[in-house]
Amino acid sequence: MQKIIKHLDEHLEEYLLAFLLVILTSVMFLQIIMRYIFHHPFSWPEELCRYCFVYFTFLTFSYCVKNDSMLRLDIIRELLPKKLWSVLQLFVQVVSLVFFVIMFINSLSLMASIQKTARVSPALGIPYTYIYLSTVISFALAVARCVQVLLRPVYARFLSGKGEPD
Repeated sequence: MQKIIKHLDEHLEEYLLAFLLVILTSVMFLQIIMRYIFHHPFSWPEELCRYCFVYFTFLTFSYCVKNDSMLRLDIIRELLPKKLWSVLQLFVQVVSLVFFVIMFINSLSLMASIQKTARVSPALGIPYTYIYLSTVISFALAVARCVQVLLRPVYARFLSGKGEPD
């Protein structure tokens, strides 16, 4: 069980993003075939692809945080001393964490207001609550990944045995 949890921790976003990309590609391919070969397009594929794309976009936040591929200027890394660069990276991670926490809290209030409307999507009839759930899930994952990144040096220190009390 511990191996499964560790594997999911390392690859959860990759699996979710790959799954969404496969669905998006397959459904659009089906729609192209139905439209241009059978001349009878479905009404729902574009809506489903839009919602998959929304989930895909929001899930990339946590993927980028986890893989340290957030937008940054690498030229600054070249110019700054290593110690100062580390402090700057720590500052960026803390600011990112604060941002994602604020966005998570706001996404919860957004979900509450969307739930009150009981609106559904036109073609699929999916409640908008499930569509806006993408923000809650992605910001919660981004917060978790930011905490992991911030605790990574502490965890590595304890694994090396240097952080244990004498």
